[in-house]
Amino acid sequence: MLSEPIVGDDVIDEFAESQIAGPEDIIRIFSERYFFGCEADDPLAALAFDRTRNPGGAQLPALFASDIGHWDVPDFASVLAEAWELVEHGHLDAADFRAFTFGNPVALWAGTNPNFFAGTVIADAVSAREAPGAR
Repeated sequence: MLSEPIVGDDVIDEFAESQIAGPEDIIRIFSERYFFGCEADDPLAALAFDRTRNPGGAQLPALFASDIGHWDVPDFASVLAEAWELVEHGHLDAADFRAFTFGNPVALWAGTNPNFFAGTVIADAVSAREAPGAR
């Protein structure tokens, strides 16, 4: 019963309103609308940036995250250094690491609230990133 296709005039297309017409639409949605928090020491975070493995050459907007405050992070100062190991081991390049730790978080939070970082120590860097022609 579960393997037979559902056919008939009374069948409702539950995805029609999504306006997804093909794989490109799904890639666009996952690479532009969703953000993915990834632990700093997880080497699988690099998969989000792996354009050769991701469908359509997509890069997913992964965000640097950490377990700061959890029992398994005894030294707060080591968290960012552990994330940098993704670059040291050749899983990310410097531009991907910058996106992981800065660009993607800014895109998420400033994308919905342009003043999110106003008054913070990174406000100038955020403004410079958002300037025309900046990356």
